[in-house]
Amino acid sequence: MVIITQKSSIQLEGYSIKTEISKIVFEDLKNSGSKYIVVDQENILLKKSFFKNNKQVLNVIRYKGCFDGSHVNIEQCNDEEIRAKDKNKSIVIMLEAPHIDEYEPNVEKLTPIAPAQGQTGKKIERNIESLIHFLNLFNVIEENHEYRIIIMNAISVQTSLYHIHQKNMNNAYRELRDKVWIKMWSEIPQMKDNFLKQIASLKKNSIIINACPKSLKPFINQELLPYAERYALFESNHPSSTEIWTKSLFKIN
Repeated sequence: MVIITQKSSIQLEGYSIKTEISKIVFEDLKNSGSKYIVVDQENILLKKSFFKNNKQVLNVIRYKGCFDGSHVNIEQCNDEEIRAKDKNKSIVIMLEAPHIDEYEPNVEKLTPIAPAQGQTGKKIERNIESLIHFLNLFNVIEENHEYRIIIMNAISVQTSLYHIHQKNMNNAYRELRDKVWIKMWSEIPQMKDNFLKQIASLKKNSIIINACPKSLKPFINQELLPYAERYALFESNHPSSTEIWTKSLFKIN
């Protein structure tokens, strides 16, 4: 008699697809006692309350930047709300999803703050002037134009599930983040629809930088490339991965 061992999996509430996860990650999630999951044998059900609208970290205008031909002037915008019909072009720094610092440090409640609040945000800020100088080398910067510099998450909820497991981002948890991200991207129509609406609302000749992790870049590029005639499209390393992440800029159209 052959005994088939059931593999550990995760599923989004309201959606039928179960995705395999490692046994170690499964046990950590199960033992968390989180109100956001339901454990059924070897399956973790992630409840809708974890990814509903009030858990979303809203994308923001963090800076305004202007290049006069030799110098860059940066103005803080205090995470201003993004208005769809704005006359100014944008420089969009695209990240994958909020992680730890983008929420209030409260283990009982998941309360959003804003994108890129931790080391990612600090490295973006330290390199924001060099970003515009590097972009100018590709002849995509209009001199004396005030650009909105937007920090945008492709998915606006926490796909790493850090709030639940509270574990460091080692290989097992990067794999979990990627699997949950792909599930939300492919299974919940609202996630991709919201992303595409924000991309479509940008002024012509805006600049979009796909700074997501390498494992998730292709999913974003697939949606951006149809806009290749409208926007200047770039890839870069994730801002948290290297000190001067702007040196990795690569134009893809």
